[in-house]
Amino acid sequence: MSPEQQPSEIDSTQASPQDEDFQAHPEHAAAVNAALDAIQHLIDEQPEFADFLRLTTSTEDVRQALHNYGIEITNEALWRHRGSLLKDGQPTWRG
Repeated sequence: MSPEQQPSEIDSTQASPQDEDFQAHPEHAAAVNAALDAIQHLIDEQPEFADFLRLTTSTEDVRQALHNYGIEITNEALWRHRGSLLKDGQPTWRG
């Protein structure tokens, strides 16, 4: 910033990534957390669903199966959390 520039005049496109911490959109994080809770409940209620998770070959197949149970979650969120869906902490499908 030059001495002539006031903080309000700084071009925001010149801000470095370190200037602002990333914050997940609260509605998105809440939706993913709600879906993960629903998945855990489904696995607890229907242990055979855990077997399905271990045997399936794609994230899209898992997402579609969850959709059939009324659980909406993106493929990306499923992939990120695949290691935390089952109690043993192992990743589920290879994808």
